[in-house]
Amino acid sequence: MSPYFGDIDLDTISGVWYGVEKIPHASKGEYRIEHTNECFHIEIKEIHVQPTPPTPYPPLTNYPYVDRAYGYPEQFRIRHFVLEWHEGIWQEDYHVRVNTSHKGFWPTDVPDRSVDRNYRFFGGVIQVLKVAHNHLVLNFCMRLPSSQLYSVVLSRNENQLTPEDLSSIHRIFSMKNLSTSALKRVCENSASSFSISSAIALTVSLLLLWRSH
Repeated sequence: MSPYFGDIDLDTISGVWYGVEKIPHASKGEYRIEHTNECFHIEIKEIHVQPTPPTPYPPLTNYPYVDRAYGYPEQFRIRHFVLEWHEGIWQEDYHVRVNTSHKGFWPTDVPDRSVDRNYRFFGGVIQVLKVAHNHLVLNFCMRLPSSQLYSVVLSRNENQLTPEDLSSIHRIFSMKNLSTSALKRVCENSASSFSISSAIALTVSLLLLWRSH
């Protein structure tokens, strides 16, 4: 079951997630699924935590960062993460600021420092649409370097999600009126392509061997 944004465990969500689907929502038209052997994975790592600044609010008030159970201010308010997108030789880094009162809404920054040319940086907002023990669904609304709106479906382990899992995830897009007409299923057909190619090669070899006799 998908928790509310406030219930997201940021420590559990960290780590490596493997790409299953990428869905550009700007596309309209006839529904189709593109199968590709391109693979990607993301790694979410915490960089540092920014302590809550002193405030004039006393304990046991309506101050938004008060722990309701004990009446003490939260120890931290802003946690900083980097989401590393690995795809082929490229690594795309999303530097994320997570407000502990809105854990599913991740504004991103473009670092103001020089970086290696093999690294690319984007700015925008990443929203957590769903998180479960075996999968994660993220929506990217990027403003830099160009405007993009797409979502990715990720699994904690490779080849882990079932058709039932994916069907449940796609209902989320429908409820949010996000188009899935240009769905791309990644890292899927490499094995089948190899099998087909191998079968063709074997057939040709047997045919040539038969003719030589």
